[in-house]
Amino acid sequence: MIAEQIDNRLHDLLVGMGINQTALTDHTNFSKDLGLDSLDITDLLLQVEINFGIRIPDQEWWKLETVGQLKEYLAQETQFD
Repeated sequence: MIAEQIDNRLHDLLVGMGINQTALTDHTNFSKDLGLDSLDITDLLLQVEINFGIRIPDQEWWKLETVGQLKEYLAQETQFD
């Protein structure tokens, strides 16, 4: 999967959760900048796993604090089409 596909799919997921698209940058922190609580982050995790067809272990997920970190993780863990 190419970076542009990851960006688009992740962007769509976050906007679908009601997050303003102008707030989304690689440096955007899920809890500090977007105000996501643990339930919101868990919902995002489930949506990412379903949408990208991967399993993110809990110990990895909690290391992913920003949109950019999640993009990098997805780029490493998803197969290129």
